[in-house]
Amino acid sequence: MIRLCLFLIGCTASVVYSATDSASSADADKNSSSKDFQGQKLSWKDDDGLEVKIIRPIAQEKCALKSRPGDTVKQYYKLTDPEGKEIGSNFGEKPYSFTLGMHQVIEGMDRAMTGMCIGEKRRVTIPGKLGFGDGGRKRDGIKSDQVLHYIVQLVDLFRPTPGPRWREEDGLEIEVTHKIEESACRRSAPGDTIHQHYTLNLADGTFIDSSFSRSKPFIFRLHHGEVIAGMDRAMTSMCEGERRRVVIPAALGYGDKGRDNIPGGATLYFDIELHKLIKPSADEL
Repeated sequence: MIRLCLFLIGCTASVVYSATDSASSADADKNSSSKDFQGQKLSWKDDDGLEVKIIRPIAQEKCALKSRPGDTVKQYYKLTDPEGKEIGSNFGEKPYSFTLGMHQVIEGMDRAMTGMCIGEKRRVTIPGKLGFGDGGRKRDGIKSDQVLHYIVQLVDLFRPTPGPRWREEDGLEIEVTHKIEESACRRSAPGDTIHQHYTLNLADGTFIDSSFSRSKPFIFRLHHGEVIAGMDRAMTSMCEGERRRVVIPAALGYGDKGRDNIPGGATLYFDIELHKLIKPSADEL
């Protein structure tokens, strides 16, 4: 087994990948000799160096949805060196899940997985500036500005159903990016234990942190002073499974002093999901 964090941003926990790939390169290349398939291009190179080659296209009549920003995708991938030698893979294991366009993975991977049909497979070449940049990823053996060679497959996707948005008088902004039907809603209230997934960015798009990079949710109790005031409020009266985009002004965040890599006076931009909700027991009430 090889332990790597192969395209996560801010990865702090190791993820285990099998050293085997259930699909061979030879099988994946069976469509590579054609320049197009049912009118769609099978290969292209963007101006910034990102190269994509569709090696297993899906017929249009079998493609109900194509992935787009905001979709949560489940992905198989394999990372190789330039000669095709495998570095790490999760083919045949549990697919990796992330939301497109939310800065949860490197930019090149976000773009490479966009516009895909379920079952489609691509060979992707990601230049260093769209990967781990000049910092590389030493603990995973990825050098400064290293070009990354992937084979990726879209296993499944989830498309959210948007809901309402509102702004409160003190500047807290909430947009429901995926709503849950009222008949199926388990709603959060003060005292509940919350299992939350989140991604945090600053106003200029600077990535700060994400629970996705640790592959486990952040856990806290609502209105027990365990998180910033804006987050307590943003997660209240939320359905299990619901997703929100939240803008928290500094007065409801880390104030004028800031914290760690968050500057003083910073407005916080969160994408949050109520992954799991636990109601307090009778003894805790």
